[in-house]
Amino acid sequence: MSLEMSPSGIGLVPGAAPDRAARRLSLGVSGLYLALYLHYGFFAFIPLYLKTMGATPGEIGVLLAIPLVLRLLTVAPFSAWAGKRGRVRDSIMVTALLSAALITLLLGNPEHAGRIAIILAFSIMWDQLPVLTDAYAVMAVRSRALDFGRMRVWGAIGVVASTAAAGWAFGVIGIESLPWLVALLLLLPAAVAPLLPSDRQMATVEAGVTGKWRDVIADRKLMRAMIAAAMIMGSHGVLTSFGAIQWSAQGISTGMIGLLQALAVSAEILAFWFGSKLLGRRDPSLLICIAAAAAALRWLVMASDPVIGILFAAQLLHGITSTGAILGTMLVIAARVPVQTSAAAQGLNAVLLGVALAVTTAGSGLLWSHGVAPAYLAMAVLAALGVAFAWPAKTPDSIEQPQQPLSASGVEA
Repeated sequence: MSLEMSPSGIGLVPGAAPDRAARRLSLGVSGLYLALYLHYGFFAFIPLYLKTMGATPGEIGVLLAIPLVLRLLTVAPFSAWAGKRGRVRDSIMVTALLSAALITLLLGNPEHAGRIAIILAFSIMWDQLPVLTDAYAVMAVRSRALDFGRMRVWGAIGVVASTAAAGWAFGVIGIESLPWLVALLLLLPAAVAPLLPSDRQMATVEAGVTGKWRDVIADRKLMRAMIAAAMIMGSHGVLTSFGAIQWSAQGISTGMIGLLQALAVSAEILAFWFGSKLLGRRDPSLLICIAAAAAALRWLVMASDPVIGILFAAQLLHGITSTGAILGTMLVIAARVPVQTSAAAQGLNAVLLGVALAVTTAGSGLLWSHGVAPAYLAMAVLAALGVAFAWPAKTPDSIEQPQQPLSASGVEA
């Protein structure tokens, strides 16, 4: 029985059923996402750990900025290299192992220069992990017609689980245990990755494709979609930086603030689970457009400094604003980008997201100084621009080549 792709190249043709190998691959990629993101809740305590090591607030700020800066410089070339050589899966294993080894160096209580050197080396490896994992997942989607959202959702579940566990764990064994706890959890993706098929085995390499990230820039529809998604994600900058401060000023308790944040994550999980199914055969750029419109609405609501009941409704929109942008972009990449260029596309997407988040996060303080309403209205305008960029207009470069049916082995039938 053959496994057929939909015309968009991102889902199953109605009536087609995934074979046993496809189900195993879907389970494996889901496990990889879960394994990767289980350390995130623990790593979120790194500022507190650095403070206990004697780092000043200024140094902590610099150390936390290092991964953001290096992401812009290293992710695109490294991911392009891994994708071109069919080494995405292997690179996940290697970078996870090296990240685990490097963070344990903090246990030696290094001084200022040592901390900077360790975080520099760690960030170069650690920044690659989510990008390479997304690249591998998108290749799996393209080769086996899998549901990206239902695999990626396990990463969100991993973050929720680790966030809940981290506070309790550090309360029992102390914040000083952070490096070795994070290192142990980073061994999980390194252990799962070798159990998955090599990316070179998942699909036939497409002839005439170089696998360079520069090739991605030539696809105008893809670039517009990634820029739109970066605008949408960047528009979350004010909420991320000042949301808790805004709510606290309204007299909302820390427990209720935690509940509001948990509600947003829950909405994200549901959106990942059902997003691809609801999209069906439609152009995935529509997901990005919907996310942009929902984000603009969300920031307009937030600009009014809403009461708690409306806040709950606004937080539910996170399932559309964040997940729609992420899922839509991944599905556009899966539909348009050849196997050996997938990692390069993910790298460039990470750079665009990094630039947008860095600019809006840095600028959020200035915007906030002008008041709640101006800050969120600026974010609403930024999000609304995403609609114009992502709108699936009928242009010559948006015409896709028909996908060939894929056999059970993942190669063209």
